[in-house]
Amino acid sequence: MKNKILASIICSFLYIICHSQTIYNYTLNIDKNNQSEANLHINCSFTLDLENSDSISMKFGGDEKLSIENLQVKTNNSLHISYYYNSALKEITFYKCKDKTLSIIMDYNYTNLSSFFIYGEGSAELWETSFGEYFYPHIPNTNMDATMNIIVPDSLSLICSYPLMFINSGKYSGNLKNILSQSITLAFIQNDVYHKTTEFLPNEISIYQIKGKECSDKRYKELLQLTKASIDYFNNIYDEDYISIERNITTFPNFLFHDGKGFSNRYNIGFISASQEKFSTYPDIYPLVHEIGHRWLGEWTLLINDGEPGAYFIKESLNEFMTLMFIRHFYGTELYMEQIERCKSEYNKIKGTQLDVPIVNIVVNNNNTIVYRKGPIILDYIANKIGYEKLIHIISIFYQEYAGKNPLKCSDFIDLVSKYYPNIKELLYN
Repeated sequence: MKNKILASIICSFLYIICHSQTIYNYTLNIDKNNQSEANLHINCSFTLDLENSDSISMKFGGDEKLSIENLQVKTNNSLHISYYYNSALKEITFYKCKDKTLSIIMDYNYTNLSSFFIYGEGSAELWETSFGEYFYPHIPNTNMDATMNIIVPDSLSLICSYPLMFINSGKYSGNLKNILSQSITLAFIQNDVYHKTTEFLPNEISIYQIKGKECSDKRYKELLQLTKASIDYFNNIYDEDYISIERNITTFPNFLFHDGKGFSNRYNIGFISASQEKFSTYPDIYPLVHEIGHRWLGEWTLLINDGEPGAYFIKESLNEFMTLMFIRHFYGTELYMEQIERCKSEYNKIKGTQLDVPIVNIVVNNNNTIVYRKGPIILDYIANKIGYEKLIHIISIFYQEYAGKNPLKCSDFIDLVSKYYPNIKELLYN
């Protein structure tokens, strides 16, 4: 098994080397000054290597009619540049000219409708490529170096998925090395609204809560306890510490609690965003353990594309089951079984209806009952048949072998399970 893991690491390294040569000298300048809610002014520059192709396409844009305004594309010299921006597909394609490399400069205003409708009228404005808002051009599922410079007004602070240095007077800057190209997430928060506390577990974490809506002391201590316990548990399960230089994870997660229209919880690499109302008032905060688990099982490590069969079984169901495994480990079997019975109760409401589809049919995250209830139920059934520790071990092997690889398919997981337990395969197609 060690040889397999070593081979996987070598392949992943070679993959990074090959793909990092496609785009380089990437600089992303973002200005929030004098910009209304859900708007940014962006200037970026980069060099594209077209030696092995006639064109290169990059994800770019959001809403077809409103996201990109005043777009200017030019080179840093007098060379003619040929490109096509397809707003419907959210792609910009650059074509080879006389030179094999293109030095591109792009300048535009960006309106983020997803940010507005999910977090609008709230105290935090989040920019996430996860919602199909490609507010900066990038080649998905490749790694790149990037220099980031961000300016915000004095009334706001910035939280980024990767650590940036506060320069002065609302200026942030940083050099990001070998990051997954689509993984930059930004949060602009109102200074006069948020109360920040800092803790050590033993690594430093910051917790941003909305003034007047803070949780109780009991809930606060529970967050710290579960954060440390779940990180320790997953460190051991996946045989990889939360902090990993190889995966550009250099800090424990900060927590940003928002009051937007949506109750969306998100793992954004450097910080976890979640609903302040849920955190302060709901009966439990197990969903935050789920977000911590995404450090290992999630869209930034398991690079299965939306539209692929079983995409959200891989991205979400596996992690939800492992969240339940933490509950079983930390609280005991009784509470775990309560959670499984809850899953069954909710799933039974749609069982046998048109909404009850095989888990491999979920190609976008639009069916919470199948993804977060049926998926874990099937995995629990398998665990009962082969043993919980054995299934946990297989999921750990899957992470170690496939993290960072693209393309990834749901069948890769199913084939891995079948390798050890051939009779289980059909259960995963139900």
